[in-house]
Amino acid sequence: METRQLVLIDSNGSEPDQWRLDDRTRQVGREGIAAARQALRDALAHHDAGHPDNEDTQSTAA
Repeated sequence: METRQLVLIDSNGSEPDQWRLDDRTRQVGREGIAAARQALRDALAHHDAGHPDNEDTQSTAA
């Protein structure tokens, strides 16, 4: 899976300091994104496992 990150706009210092994210907030955000991606992978794997096209079935044709 290819992932792309949004391009961050470099500040020229005109934005208020309270708009800037501290390192802890960035880390919490990264962890949240990682957890969301894992949840999506798990849900997709669970969904695919139950899909009839993905199950090993034996033909019962005589």
